[in-house]
Amino acid sequence: MMFASLVLSLAGLAQPVFADDPAQYSDWLQHGCRIQQVGHSGGEPVDHTAFCACFDARVSEAGGGGIYRAFALGMQGALREQSLIEDWEAARDTAAAEAGAMSLETQTGFSQILQNSLLACVHLSYQGE
Repeated sequence: MMFASLVLSLAGLAQPVFADDPAQYSDWLQHGCRIQQVGHSGGEPVDHTAFCACFDARVSEAGGGGIYRAFALGMQGALREQSLIEDWEAARDTAAAEAGAMSLETQTGFSQILQNSLLACVHLSYQGE
């Protein structure tokens, strides 16, 4: 009986598993981008679709699978209640753990990937009405 209680309590501590699905990462990253852009530049989420699709493609190309996944999960974690992922805290924690497990060289390249991706797409940014 005691063993069963231990197993059940540990099962409750298990982190959700996020599928290895680049199409899902794209949805998460673009959604997060649109929400953040509305906060920065105004407009409606749809106004930021072109910029965010470009940004998503650039991050995917530059970062590769692991970085792309970490950025997408981190973006959803940063959105909190606006996240597409119900357990946004698990998304945030998974992103931090996965990014933290990458080599120091890879980690130091994160800001360059973000900066280059933003600069490549800035011409598509929403300018207001």
